[in-house]
Amino acid sequence: MTQLAERYGDRVFNHAALTEDERLSALAQELDPASFRRLGSLPLESGWRCLELGAGTGTVARWLADRCPDGRVTATDLDLQLVQSRHEERANLSWLHHDLTRDDFPPASFDLIHARYLFCHLPSREYDLERVVSWLAPGGWLILEEPALFPIESAPDRAYRETGMGVFTALAASIGTDCRWPRGLHDHLKRTGLGEVDMDIAHSVVGADRPMSRFWRLTLDQLAPALCAIDGITLAMLDETDAKLRDPGFRELGMATIAAWGQKTPA
Repeated sequence: MTQLAERYGDRVFNHAALTEDERLSALAQELDPASFRRLGSLPLESGWRCLELGAGTGTVARWLADRCPDGRVTATDLDLQLVQSRHEERANLSWLHHDLTRDDFPPASFDLIHARYLFCHLPSREYDLERVVSWLAPGGWLILEEPALFPIESAPDRAYRETGMGVFTALAASIGTDCRWPRGLHDHLKRTGLGEVDMDIAHSVVGADRPMSRFWRLTLDQLAPALCAIDGITLAMLDETDAKLRDPGFRELGMATIAAWGQKTPA
C-alpha cells in the first residue's frame, strides 16, 4: 500500500477552508439527482442498516435516513464540521468521525454501503475496497460513484484542458488521487466477489456558472499555487478558465461520474 504524508482534507480540501462548504455543496447539487436515482433503484427496505462513507455535507445520508426510517444510517467523514454546522438531526442518523484507511467496522454490519468521490483519493483503494466489502451483510449492496477525467482530457479548449488535467496531477502528487482508476470500476467490484455487478455513467456540463462549474472554479482556486508550479500552467490560464466557467455562452464537458454496484452473496 502507498503511504503518503498527507491525506485528503489535511491541507488539500480542508473543511475549514472558506470556500469548502460552497465547493462541496455545488458538487452535491450536481451529483445528488443521479445518486438518488441509483440508490432508489436498489431494493431498499425501511429497516436497512446503511453506511455512508465520506459524507461531505450529508445530503445522501439524510436521503437514506428518510427512506430507511426503521433502520439506521451511519455517516462517516474525516471531518464532520460541515454536517454539524447544519444542525439537522434524525433519530435514525448518526455521524461518526472515521478514517476508512485505518478504522474498521465488524463484518456483516450493513445492508447498504455507499461512497461517492472517495475511493479515487485513497492510495490504498484496492485494499480498502476489500475491507469495505467485508462489512456487508449477506445480501447487502455496495454502490460506488467515482469521478473520471477522460472528458476533460479530451477537451478542445486548451486552457480548460491543461488546468483541469493539472488538478489531477497536483492531487496525485499530494494525496495520491487517481481519477483513471474509476474507468475500471465495474471490474474492481467484480474482483471482490460481489454478484449482480452493474454500472452506469453520467456526464456533467460546465459553463454558465452551473453547479459543476462552481465546483470546478473553487477547486482550481484552492489548488492555484500547486497548479502554477506545474510546467505550462500560468495564473493567466487559471483566470481564463475561471472566466469561461462563468461565461453564459461557454459549454464544455466536466468530469464524468462512473457508478458501479454489486450484491454480496445472500445467505
